[in-house]
Amino acid sequence: MDQRIAIVTPSYAPDFELCRELNESVMRYLPHPMKHYLIVDRKDLGLFRPLANDRTVVVAIEDVIPKGYFKLPYFKKWWFSSAALVPAKGWLVQQLAKLAFARVADEPVLVNVDSDVRFVRTIDPSLFARDGKTRLYRLSGGVVAGMSHVKWHKNISRLLAVTPDPLPANDYVGNVISWDRRIVLEACARLESVTGLPWHVAFARGRLVSEYALYGGYVDKVLGPEAARVWVDQRSWCHTYWGPGPLQRSQIDEFVSTMPGDDVAFSIAGYTGTERAIVGEATSVWLAKNNFNQFGLLPRFLFPISVYLCSSDPREALRLCTSARFRVFS
Repeated sequence: MDQRIAIVTPSYAPDFELCRELNESVMRYLPHPMKHYLIVDRKDLGLFRPLANDRTVVVAIEDVIPKGYFKLPYFKKWWFSSAALVPAKGWLVQQLAKLAFARVADEPVLVNVDSDVRFVRTIDPSLFARDGKTRLYRLSGGVVAGMSHVKWHKNISRLLAVTPDPLPANDYVGNVISWDRRIVLEACARLESVTGLPWHVAFARGRLVSEYALYGGYVDKVLGPEAARVWVDQRSWCHTYWGPGPLQRSQIDEFVSTMPGDDVAFSIAGYTGTERAIVGEATSVWLAKNNFNQFGLLPRFLFPISVYLCSSDPREALRLCTSARFRVFS
């Protein structure tokens, strides 16, 4: 069975540096010839095209999503759908792009990864798909009262014409999410069957919805995991800082040190507003501690040097190397 895998990342200009670093990590840690598809606003193509190579494909989001969606002038984060007759925030359009990409992708397995993720270890593709099955991330009891996920769960259940689970409910939202392209198409067809509307119109009018909840809900509530040919995995494999609020410099050590030893990626969620310098510092600290000292052989006085060599920001690395965290004789 064909189980070729593609990494899919919708992005836009403000996240370019994050996306560039993600792409570098994809090229480094995921095997050839696995491709990375970057789906960006047409106006941002010039910015992202330098990333294109034999494994990185940059495409315009307008060429992926259904016709009739256009950016509203003077509103950077808003689109309008002439089909759904509703405005849509950029994050919703990015969800539509992930779903719509299943209609144009050659690869049967799609792994959705946001721009704020970094892969940090060599990855065996069997983490995502193997033996004719695809991984389904499902955290049992992960949706609890007070979370925005509750509304996503209820709205998607309505669109799929299934009964929502009582809280705490299953959570399907994560940073590294595997999809079987066939199931995505079936889930979209289910939306059309239930609502009598084009799938993207039903989804856009749902407003508070989640593409991951749609996929997971369709697998669990409509198909069943066995018929869908998935295996359920409660591990996200991506160590994530979700907030609340920006990650502070004083929190970096705790964030890095609590990362499970076999996670393949980490993320500081973009919506937390964490400063780029802090993200870079956390990346440098992790790389230094793990890539240079994974066997515990790095002398302590060389550790600051490893931080400097790993960093993509020399000035920030120099500041970090002279900070209290890495003083050799403290």
